[in-house]
Amino acid sequence: MATVINGQTCLEARGIEERHNEIVRNDYSINNQYGPTHPNALSDGDPKGKGTGHNGHSHFLPDCTKPTNAIDYSNFDTDHGGGQYDIEGRNGIGGRNRAIVNSLYSAENPYGLGLVDTIENVNDGQYYMK
Repeated sequence: MATVINGQTCLEARGIEERHNEIVRNDYSINNQYGPTHPNALSDGDPKGKGTGHNGHSHFLPDCTKPTNAIDYSNFDTDHGGGQYDIEGRNGIGGRNRAIVNSLYSAENPYGLGLVDTIENVNDGQYYMK
């Protein structure tokens, strides 16, 4: 549990101390607020935006009552998200389009446990669970 001094955790206190420095460097202001529809938030072909603005998804606050691995990604549009470098790569390296072309797996041929034969590893002493 976090230590609380004067009603603030150490993270909150440090955030307040650093806020002035961050505001000075911030590209956004009360007149130019960043949000799910801001051009720098949307994947519109430039390197900045990652989100799609689709499906009503913008952000979420973690629910500390649920297990950490229980995040519901069903409303994320992963096909259209990402910036230019995520999609096309940069300097001939990476990019979703290149990865799709080079991938052995697809929606028609999904990766799964049955595709990998690990019997030699198991015979050599690898631990496994049934």
